[in-house]
Amino acid sequence: MLSFIFPLLGRFHPILVHLPIGILVFGVLLIFLSKKQDKTFLAAIQLAFLLGSIGGVLACISGFLQYQFEGFSWDTVQFHLIFGILTTAAGFFFYGKNKRTSDPSTLKWSSTALIGALLFTGHLGGTITHGEGYFTEVMPENLQSLFGGAPSSAAPLTLPEEGWEELAYYDEVVQPILNSNCQSCHNPRNKKGGLDLSTKEALLKGGENGPVIDPHEFLKSSLVSRMELPQDHEDHMPPSEKRQPKKEELQLLRLWLENEASFDLKLGAAKPEKKLLEPFFQREEIAFYPTVTFSPIAEDTLALLRKKGFYVEPIAQGSLILKLSCINFRDFQDQNLGDLASVKGHIVYLDLSGTMITDQILTSLGDFPHVTVLKLNHTQVKGANLESLKSLKNLKSLYLNGISITQTDLEKLDQLPRLERVFAYETGLIGNESLKKFKFKLETGSYELPPIPSDTIVY
Repeated sequence: MLSFIFPLLGRFHPILVHLPIGILVFGVLLIFLSKKQDKTFLAAIQLAFLLGSIGGVLACISGFLQYQFEGFSWDTVQFHLIFGILTTAAGFFFYGKNKRTSDPSTLKWSSTALIGALLFTGHLGGTITHGEGYFTEVMPENLQSLFGGAPSSAAPLTLPEEGWEELAYYDEVVQPILNSNCQSCHNPRNKKGGLDLSTKEALLKGGENGPVIDPHEFLKSSLVSRMELPQDHEDHMPPSEKRQPKKEELQLLRLWLENEASFDLKLGAAKPEKKLLEPFFQREEIAFYPTVTFSPIAEDTLALLRKKGFYVEPIAQGSLILKLSCINFRDFQDQNLGDLASVKGHIVYLDLSGTMITDQILTSLGDFPHVTVLKLNHTQVKGANLESLKSLKNLKSLYLNGISITQTDLEKLDQLPRLERVFAYETGLIGNESLKKFKFKLETGSYELPPIPSDTIVY
């Protein structure tokens, strides 16, 4: 009749565990606020450590009950439970120390060990709740390694565009979907509800509530039915704060169940519509910037350029190609281009906007072979010899906003082999039909919205 009491008390653990943390931290703060031989906070410090430690005992008991009744393995909870007990014991220790001293300030630095124990124990608890690597999984891979984490093995589902028909449905489709959406809570170390979804054998075994694949009514299997519940439903999986499966992933899981959850099934044999697979096809990404080998640049070289007034930074973290701007060097003139000789092969993004350059500089820009984005906005460039830019074999985006150019000038740009977009706002050019005949896409800002009936209403 009362068998629910202990499981219920176990579920109070998330509530009970936070109270002693706050109280003990409060006690440590009071120690640091205490001045030498000052007894002002002594009674409050003693009370904080006493109440915090008693709360720690309750948290340990409720945590143990949760372990007993919620399907957690001992390997998962052992260190969290042990350090929780040790932290509680440390709380009682500091309570006793404060009972025997009239100067709590002497405990300042030793009490920081208690804060360290609280943080570490809390981290272990967070790992149980949210999964291994909860903090590090959102970091770049280099930072994950720095903090002792490993890059997540739960790579998103990807499929080859050619030959997908021969893929093993379970191994190449179902398991990657489960890894991406379920692995953090249902793995060998952290079996929420006694359920592990990391292998074929574990999937068939099911969890505390029985099998997740119904061998008699496959389409009613809880493996998918709980994912399809409204996100605010108490039985919805994954939990709302976790990554949610895409609708295409759910459809692929359901299609697998329609084929009796066969572990030998080929993807092609299930006859999925190709549009269902398209979001997962691997497509080769064409790099926007040139993919060539660049030699490292001495930091002294970049420091010298910055000293002269250039803004210069790698285009991305760890990259050897550069973005250079004259935003802080408005007096830059044609002859100053020579200052960039030491890095001219590394510059892919060159912004000379707002400077004093003229058409004369255009012929010299050919010495910058990898420039992909070039900004000449609001300069003295008139467009007289724009054809000189044809030597920039990698130029894709050209900005000519706020300068005096004509349609004839723009026609010269058709000679540029890779030019994709030209921006010519505030140039006097208008969006007539003749301006739409270039090989590149021209943006002039002369947009016209279609009229709507309310435009002609007289009020």
